[in-house]
Amino acid sequence: MASMKTTATLSQSKAKGSERARPFSSGKSRLGLAVLIAFVAIVLFYLINLATGYTDYVGPDNDDAMRLVEVRDLLNGQGWFDLMQYRLGPAPGTLMHWSRFVDLPIAALISFFGLFLSPRMAEATALFVWPVSLSLPVLYFIGLGARRLGGERAMFAAIPLTVMFLLQVHRFEPGGIDHHNVQMALIAIVAAALVDPLHRASSYALAALAAAIALAVGAETTPLLGVAAVIVAVRWAVLGRPYAAAASSFGLFFALFTGAAYVATVPRALYTTVTCDNLSFGFLTLTVYGGVALFVASTLGSRAPLAVRFVLLALIGAGAAGLTLTVMPQCLQNPLSSLDPLLKEIWLDRVTEAQSVFRQAQLAPATVGGFYFVGFLAMVVSAWRVKMGDRVGVHLVLFVLLSAAWAISLIQVRGATFPQMLSILPLSVLVAELHAISRRDPDSVVAGMPFAIMTLASIPSFWFVAGFVVAEASGSEHATKAAEAGNKVSTCVQETNLETLNRLPKGMIAAPSNMGSPILRFTGHSVLSAPYHRNPQGMLVVLHAGLAAPEKAEAILGDVGTDYFVFCPGDGEMKEMASRAPTGLAAALLKDRPPAFLKEVTPAEATNLKVYRLVR
Repeated sequence: MASMKTTATLSQSKAKGSERARPFSSGKSRLGLAVLIAFVAIVLFYLINLATGYTDYVGPDNDDAMRLVEVRDLLNGQGWFDLMQYRLGPAPGTLMHWSRFVDLPIAALISFFGLFLSPRMAEATALFVWPVSLSLPVLYFIGLGARRLGGERAMFAAIPLTVMFLLQVHRFEPGGIDHHNVQMALIAIVAAALVDPLHRASSYALAALAAAIALAVGAETTPLLGVAAVIVAVRWAVLGRPYAAAASSFGLFFALFTGAAYVATVPRALYTTVTCDNLSFGFLTLTVYGGVALFVASTLGSRAPLAVRFVLLALIGAGAAGLTLTVMPQCLQNPLSSLDPLLKEIWLDRVTEAQSVFRQAQLAPATVGGFYFVGFLAMVVSAWRVKMGDRVGVHLVLFVLLSAAWAISLIQVRGATFPQMLSILPLSVLVAELHAISRRDPDSVVAGMPFAIMTLASIPSFWFVAGFVVAEASGSEHATKAAEAGNKVSTCVQETNLETLNRLPKGMIAAPSNMGSPILRFTGHSVLSAPYHRNPQGMLVVLHAGLAAPEKAEAILGDVGTDYFVFCPGDGEMKEMASRAPTGLAAALLKDRPPAFLKEVTPAEATNLKVYRLVR
């Protein structure tokens, strides 16, 4: 087996050649060809999957259905700056925090395909094209980053690893139109800039654009973007003049592009409002201050001694801390920490993607390896590179970036996709080196073992499969139970069922939260509850009514103008309410004992669906 020192020596020699490569060398065209081949393979995979197992053209996540509702509203004339969901929650509705930057391309695709397809086919085609097309920037920039790290061998190792990642995370599947795939593509752009050995100002300007759009798209990436900005600032303080153009470019354009995104997406009435779940005045102020300060410092202070540069950096950091405490102190805590305890217990604690690593280990231990092992392995590899003196600066950057992404994923498992994606950069270099070593003795099985093992270990889906195999072999039922508990949409919220509700006069529907988005998508009714933290009043109305005695539930529902109560008998939220309050409304309905103020109006064609009208 090849020693670590051998791979480090090989890596260093390749790195020198990679750093001497010109920006537009032949390697770029080879990257483009490799990305094109990989993208065609992904498209063919999804087309075959579509032909053999089609179920719905919208992804299974509630966010996919809700995004389509928002896009439809935009296409039907709702204002660009008007993000109110008028059919969600008690009057006047729910102000959503999702960005029009994601709505716009989807709406444009639907409009384009609508020129020659039926409305339904136009939606279906657009919802195939959009998420699958987002594979392209991920493939390209992860491949570019790997090429910058370890040359073309690393690039050719990174592309198939990226394909495996894209097929595994499901966010790039047809119908996946929430914003997480957009965020991953944008973070890939930022990462590729941070590993640019030539510190090109153009790379950092592009990274600043990607960071500004990511900030506007959703606050989930804000901690990672903050870490990236700190990396740029610290590298400037350490390197000085050689890094001045990169730092000044990133600082200036991050401030400018964030300001442009703010003007483009935030209505004037909310210009001075501070919210922590989207681009608002607080994030704008901090970004503009930090970006401009970095630009000024790197432009004027790059010739100063190292100690002076660090003093300047410390002053900028102190100013940023003071600004944060002054303008947006509430954003230093978890934005979900202020939720009503009842919502945390019945809703948030049951959301799979919101679980911590410890909770995930309890609910589905077989999945922990898939979520976390590859990111941890990449951190170890990056740390080892630093220890061996192999391109210390860039691997230290990767170690810090991976550590931040991995730490975030420990808090909420949905963040695991970012360290999984970023891990491809250092791991592809090692895989390429081990492959080169194995080719020196192609007839030796032993020589090829490290390459084979490291390749498998670099694929998250390998760890998922291994975990489930171990769980099955040990007779564990946790994985099966978790899968059953994690089903967000039961069979009764399919289109054929819910469209029967359109035969009833339009009204306000009280239903468990996981039914909210599908009802909005398939019907013209309004809903009180859908699983979004900006809709706490609507969710609490349904929960309080379900837990209350029937006579009290009537007043709770009537006060917000409820017309119907709709549920699936197998819904987990209904069962939870019935378990907590055996004499409450939810328990009575599950026992098929509706109170007098509810009259059953379930359409005859509906299956496994219960619909009651409030009698006034």
